[in-house]
Amino acid sequence: MWCTERVKIRLAAVVVALAALAGCSTPPGPAPASPAPKLPEDAIAYDDLLSTDREFPFDNTCDKVSAGTLDEVGATGMDTMQGIAGPGGCAVEFGGAELDQLWIEAKGPPNPSEPRYFPLAWDGTVTSNSYHRRLLLDGRYYAVETIDFYGGQPGCYLTVDTGSPNSVQFRGILPEQFAAGYGELNHAATNYVIDHVGVNRFMEENCPAVEKAAVVLLGDIDPGGGSLATR
Repeated sequence: MWCTERVKIRLAAVVVALAALAGCSTPPGPAPASPAPKLPEDAIAYDDLLSTDREFPFDNTCDKVSAGTLDEVGATGMDTMQGIAGPGGCAVEFGGAELDQLWIEAKGPPNPSEPRYFPLAWDGTVTSNSYHRRLLLDGRYYAVETIDFYGGQPGCYLTVDTGSPNSVQFRGILPEQFAAGYGELNHAATNYVIDHVGVNRFMEENCPAVEKAAVVLLGDIDPGGGSLATR
């Protein structure tokens, strides 16, 4: 179990639940198993995480993603991105009017003193301060949605806990013209004044497509997996 500090979630019901909980308390949930069990819905109200310590299932390439899965999510292709020291992730091509690409990347702990990445995302330490939403992806994975601004334009970033030291992040890359239609949402460009209404609208309209594709892609990347998977 990993204990983190409490963060404010932009969901009224969750905020109320968080206020009723102690800063470090045992979250609800089943014992780890394979395939991964479902997580209880109220788990998002807890700062602590039930988790396992299994091998990370994603090797930062597209090797596990099948052509049939690409067809299922409506993608036109994929390509392994190259990083400085090896593969840097998998870029899934959509080329649509509302979603250009979906990048799948491994996110490791930022320094040796941190044993895991995901608790830092769950408590908001390594995520955007203009939007932070906890959710259970497909009922099996702890996940966090944040807004970020790759290339200066907004995108829905979905970070998923696989019960490993590393996490998987899905980055929704929008066509530039489509993203521009939401106006300036990057608080770094507005003297750090956050347009909460605009940010919330952007995330509510664009994250569902990222979530839907992520669930299907995880079927290849992490079959039978989840935050409480044992293998």
